[in-house]
Amino acid sequence: MSDRQFSIPALRGFGKKHIFLDCFGVEDYFIDVRGKIIRFEWSDRFGPLPVTKTGVEMRSIGPQHAFWRAASLWNLQGRRLNGNKAVWHEPKKPVLRHLGGKNYLIIEPGEPGYDW
Repeated sequence: MSDRQFSIPALRGFGKKHIFLDCFGVEDYFIDVRGKIIRFEWSDRFGPLPVTKTGVEMRSIGPQHAFWRAASLWNLQGRRLNGNKAVWHEPKKPVLRHLGGKNYLIIEPGEPGYDW
């Protein structure tokens, strides 16, 4: 996993003494992650935040959850939407031909984020 520069970290643990105000606006979106629809808010400044139907932060989604990968790839792929549903796809892996030993020839390059 060498594409960590594309990852969006989970926003957790702000603490009780800090307040963060998002003046850029927040919209609700839905994203399909392994067959499960997850509601999230997107902020241009803070990124995605999974929320419940009432708008409360969803604490059951930890930093290793597949949602973060899906949201990162959606952001990397240009944040396309179909209504309020986030449209993303699994990046295409490169096509390699093994030449022997540790030598490979790249036939077709993959899309960014394929090895994330």
